[in-house]
Amino acid sequence: MYQGELNFDGLIGPTHNYSGLSEGNIASSKNSKKTSNPKKAALQGLKKMKLLIEMGIPQGIFLPHERPSLSFLRTQGFSGSDADIVGSAAKISSLLLNQSYSASSMWAANAATFSPSVDCQDAIAHITPANLFSMQHRRIEANFTYQQLNLIFKSSHFKIHKPIESTDLMSDEGAANHLRITNSHLKRGIHVFVYGRDTSKESLNFVARQSRAASEYIANSHKLDMKQTFFLKQNMKAINRGSFHNDIVSLATENVFIFHEEAFEDSKHKIQKIKNSLKVQENNFFIEISKNDIPLDILVNSYLLNSQLVRNSSGDMTFIMPTEVNNYSECKEWLKWVKENTPIKDFKYVDIKQSMMNGGGPACLRFKIVVNKDEFNNINPNFLLNPDLIKKLEALINNSYRDNLEIKDLSDPELINESYTILDNLTQIFKTGSIYSFQKE
Repeated sequence: MYQGELNFDGLIGPTHNYSGLSEGNIASSKNSKKTSNPKKAALQGLKKMKLLIEMGIPQGIFLPHERPSLSFLRTQGFSGSDADIVGSAAKISSLLLNQSYSASSMWAANAATFSPSVDCQDAIAHITPANLFSMQHRRIEANFTYQQLNLIFKSSHFKIHKPIESTDLMSDEGAANHLRITNSHLKRGIHVFVYGRDTSKESLNFVARQSRAASEYIANSHKLDMKQTFFLKQNMKAINRGSFHNDIVSLATENVFIFHEEAFEDSKHKIQKIKNSLKVQENNFFIEISKNDIPLDILVNSYLLNSQLVRNSSGDMTFIMPTEVNNYSECKEWLKWVKENTPIKDFKYVDIKQSMMNGGGPACLRFKIVVNKDEFNNINPNFLLNPDLIKKLEALINNSYRDNLEIKDLSDPELINESYTILDNLTQIFKTGSIYSFQKE
């Protein structure tokens, strides 16, 4: 019997590559067209999941989406056999081909937004899959995410909403733009939704992905107490410097809320309103990182705040960070202060370079939920990691994933067969039946 925080990570799929599809994502652009290593990527992600289990926190897993998405290419006018479709796309539009092969569902922080039952007026946990409208290669994820969530979470204890209808004004990017602050996971908390734009038009160098309208829709449909729900606008400077999601410049776990000085517009006033809403104020840690201590560019490049902050068995907090943080003296100096002045006493570093090269740190890879004992028992156990499942996944990855994948390889018909064979094997391991379209043809 378990209650508390639970993370679901996306298993990195066999078509993990660097196509540079993500506008506003500096790492994605910087590493565009480089050779990826899908095998190493998947093993790195799995190793991070194992770390959470070792800390006593149950770990769930999402299956990769079907890639290449031939159904997407068919909607773009391509037809014929699988090989014909990929071959035609390679000749006519490499962009569409690359979008169909994207393994971006690995970043589970964008899968959905979650509200625990203790905060919802109907006492039911709510989950809304993100429509990911702002990026075409991610927009095609929403329907399968919805299907998979329904496989994992029983409807008797979880309300799975359909993704918000995709429009420019209702762009939703999931939990990467949502924070929850509470004295304890299982006690009522306050919700902070962070958005990039109020309207469909904003003057930015990069796309402001999350809309206020989508955030408000989710808060209302999840039946949250609006007196305990806040909406903060991203600082335009942060977006233009590469904070394409809010979870690059702020994070929150239980009574700890960390944010950069330039993370939000009208920051001091809005943060004070949130502080005032807390019934018990003295036990909360609102930690603002000064731009003089860590400049915004260094924060974005290091992915310091795109880390997992978890409560460990000793009652203190553990900060799980990418190894890249060690490259920045400013981050290391700030961490010394954190250890001396906050409940965060333990630091762990994870090597997830394959994900980081595409702009995803530890927090990007996971979808965090909070459950009571009854809800935990109504999660499909086939999607919860255990030693036997880990061994099966490691064997499949080591035996079937490629060591190297270049962008030109996406036009190789053999990659279609390799990917689909791996996905078919995964459905057998997870006992899901035929959930991919190629299995139903």
